[in-house]
Amino acid sequence: MLIKAALVAGVQRDIRCHDGFISAIADDLRPVADERVIQAHGGSLIPGLHDHHMHFFATAALQRSVDCGSREVLSPSGKSVSTNHDTRSLRRLFNELPADGWLRGVNYHESIAGNLDGLQLDKLVSDRPARIQHRSGKVWILNSLAMAALDLTAQKNLPGVELDGQGQPTGRLFRLDAWLREQLGQQDPIDVSVLSRQMASYGITGFTDTSATNSQATVTQFELMCARGEILQNAYLMGDDSLSPSSGSGFGHLKVLLDEDNLPSLADLEVRIRAAREKGRGIAFHCVSHVETLFAIAALDACEDIDAQKDFADRIEHGSMIFDDVLPMLQKLNLSVVTQPGFLLHRGDQYQQNLAAHELAHLYRYRTLLDAGIKVGLSSDAPYGPLNPWQVMHCAVSRQTIAGDVIGAADCVTPEQALAGYLSHANDPGGIGRDVAVGERADLCLLKSPWGDVRQRLGTTEVAYTVISGKVVYAC
Repeated sequence: MLIKAALVAGVQRDIRCHDGFISAIADDLRPVADERVIQAHGGSLIPGLHDHHMHFFATAALQRSVDCGSREVLSPSGKSVSTNHDTRSLRRLFNELPADGWLRGVNYHESIAGNLDGLQLDKLVSDRPARIQHRSGKVWILNSLAMAALDLTAQKNLPGVELDGQGQPTGRLFRLDAWLREQLGQQDPIDVSVLSRQMASYGITGFTDTSATNSQATVTQFELMCARGEILQNAYLMGDDSLSPSSGSGFGHLKVLLDEDNLPSLADLEVRIRAAREKGRGIAFHCVSHVETLFAIAALDACEDIDAQKDFADRIEHGSMIFDDVLPMLQKLNLSVVTQPGFLLHRGDQYQQNLAAHELAHLYRYRTLLDAGIKVGLSSDAPYGPLNPWQVMHCAVSRQTIAGDVIGAADCVTPEQALAGYLSHANDPGGIGRDVAVGERADLCLLKSPWGDVRQRLGTTEVAYTVISGKVVYAC
């Protein structure tokens, strides 16, 4: 494949791809027999984008789910349609779906209809089994028909099943995604190819699935889907204690979920970290609060004696709330922060209602981290945040809410810095970026216009072609 007249680092060049790699870059390359030629017409050619934190299967499932946090339920300010929790909009969305089979809702928040449990969900959906996921991703709410279908009463001693004062399930399940998927089985298969093609249209050539429950079986599932062409992107997986860097195509970071209301013992966590280190694995900590970040730092610091030879980047996932006192420690431990400024758009107005002013200034920081010498990778956290990387980049630059307020103006970055957040290597978010150069993988994104124009319209998608391993997977 030959790409003609593309801007590479601002200079017009021709680029040839062969056997999945960039084989030549020159001023005037001539096509060879049967070679596909793409005319760039002066559009910028950049490395393909890598989403450093998403949940692939959950995002694919969104195609057949009710988005409980959609604009149809929320007002333009991001608030619920009524302060009295008027659920008419939500009911209407539920009723628009076929009445047979399970109803699946996502992105629920208490501002919509209060703190739901099974009985309250029955008032919204009573004619079929229903499961609604909180926008945090850690809680599922089941209605009575769903609880009966899963025989939840027999599972009431399962860790994560919330019980009422009489010892009966309330319908709220905490961190039981894997169990729920196992119970539901293959009754509702997901077509992941639709999602993969959508990601290709954004210029995404790779992603990191950060689900803590990813196991060797998950790796095998991803490999099969990639082999069948259902997943076009390069897929990297982190997951549970069983994975290793040699597991499939992923690099096997250990994903550690931290919840400040239920933290593990530091000693137990140290054992897990050391076991992962023996396999050559990096550690990725889910941290959305200051306490969780401090705990992650303490755990890594306790294992510093075995970190000298590591060739991986330990990570803080989300870094939703990072205060100044942890910056030196993040830098000392060479931690990458994989963050999601897209939440400032979709949740920013609610953040302003629920958080103190001093907390708002520390949300999803970017420039502060860069200035402190800390590596930052960008991501969507889809399906919980916006998947479109160009929208996320725009949020990183503007930090605007739906209502137009700016949260943490000091952490606004340039369009170039925002783009860089998607160009680093999968195993080193925010590290040295990938490049369009001879010998590099031909994972590329050709823009319709020069970067100087695109940066002015950063929230829009201006991808002309997406190339993965030297093959066109998207053409506008």
